[in-house]
Amino acid sequence: MQEQNGSTVRTIALAFIGGVILGGAAGLLLAPKTGRETRRELKQYANKVSKEVADVAQRTKAGFEAAVEKGRSLLESKAA
Repeated sequence: MQEQNGSTVRTIALAFIGGVILGGAAGLLLAPKTGRETRRELKQYANKVSKEVADVAQRTKAGFEAAVEKGRSLLESKAA
């Protein structure tokens, strides 16, 4: 069951990252702007995405650590 949770988290994270990339590409292709404006917006967008990915990674890590700790406590209670 724990393996399924890991694959679900991975699937959600990949879907999120894919959506971010596709949204950014669509925004660039559909917005007529100068090169300077586009580069400025790309930089801002990249910073935003970087922060969001770091946040998702941190939450995923926290969830994984909680699941591992829960598994350990279950094993210890069964052993006792």
